[in-house]
Amino acid sequence: MQILIIISLIFVYSSSQESSKSDIYKVIKTIESVEIREYDPSLYISYVNNEQENAQNSSFRVLADYIFGSNKNNEEIAMTSPVVIKLFNKNEMLFRIPKKYNIKNVPKPNNKNLKFVETKYIKKAVIQFSGYSNSDKEKKHIEELKEILNNNNIKHNNKFELFVYDPPYKFYNRRNEISVNIYL
Repeated sequence: MQILIIISLIFVYSSSQESSKSDIYKVIKTIESVEIREYDPSLYISYVNNEQENAQNSSFRVLADYIFGSNKNNEEIAMTSPVVIKLFNKNEMLFRIPKKYNIKNVPKPNNKNLKFVETKYIKKAVIQFSGYSNSDKEKKHIEELKEILNNNNIKHNNKFELFVYDPPYKFYNRRNEISVNIYL
């Protein structure tokens, strides 16, 4: 059963992934290895997994279940990237909802633990890295991002997020980012 879920996730992720860049942000400045970006308001579906073991995998499955049609309309929803993981909030995971939906017309989840999150226009500082992510890489890039922001007198909210752009089966040229909201 679990292998069937994984195969389904791979198929859906690779075949229905929506645009991940130009329609959600604009780069306004680059400072060393950091991009300063403007993000448009977006709608996300969110899940906080309170289990410690395999939290990211099970969070992904819960959110994927929603986009596969486990919602009040039994409607499949396109997979978007990046997947957002709030490193400051128990690794809360979020999927961005495609732009054709808003809070009024998006299918309501069957799982009561899923919540919608609406974001406003925001500026973020983002640093990119490749390969598979892990806590050591995340900490390293958070520190690098903090140092560059501090050296350039850019204030931030100290709430770092991990952006994962690629499915788990992609081995080369993987794209991950660490992000933080900034105040300019």
